[in-house]
Amino acid sequence: MDARAWDKGTRIVHAALAVTVLAELSTGLIVSRATRPQWLLIHSVLGFLTLLVILVDWMWTWARGDLSVFFPWNRRGLRLVVQETFALFQGKLPGYGNRVGLSSFVHGIGLLAVSAMAATGLLMGIDIPGGYGLFGHSSAYASFTVLATLHLWLSYFVWAYLGGHLFFAALQELFGNRVLRHFSLTRR
Repeated sequence: MDARAWDKGTRIVHAALAVTVLAELSTGLIVSRATRPQWLLIHSVLGFLTLLVILVDWMWTWARGDLSVFFPWNRRGLRLVVQETFALFQGKLPGYGNRVGLSSFVHGIGLLAVSAMAATGLLMGIDIPGGYGLFGHSSAYASFTVLATLHLWLSYFVWAYLGGHLFFAALQELFGNRVLRHFSLTRR
C-alpha cells in the first residue's frame, strides 16, 4: 500500500499528542519523587488535557479510516509487518508515512499504550485513598496501588516507545528519507 501524505489535521493532532504526552511523562518523573503536592495537581490537570488529546486522536484516526493502518490485524497486514520486521534486522528501514506496515503498526501500539496510561491515571484520580479522589470517599488502597503500579510500568513502556520513535525518525532522516518535513505545521 502506498503512503498517503499526512494532512495538516493529522500533523496538528500528532504534535498535540507528542507535546502533552512528553509533558505528562516529565511531570510524572517529578511526581514519582514525592515532591510538593502542586506537582501532582499539575500532572493531573495535564493528564486530563492529554486524555482529551488522546480521545481526539482516536476520533481523528477513525474518521480518516486509519484504524486498519494502525492495527493491520488481518493476514495481509500482519504479513507486511513481519516482512518489514525481518528486513529491519537485515539493515533495511521500514517504509514510512500513512501506510500499512511496521511503522504504522508501532504507532498503533504507542496509541494503545498512551491510552492505557491515561485510563489508569484517570482511574487513579477517581480512586485516591483517604478521601482525596474525585468522589472524596475512597478507601480502596489495594486497587489504587495496583493502578499506580500499572501506570508506572506503562510510563516506562511509553518512555521506551518515545525514545524508539525518535531514534527511528533520526535513522530515516540519516538515510535520506525526509520524514520530519512531513510534520511541519506550516506545510500544506
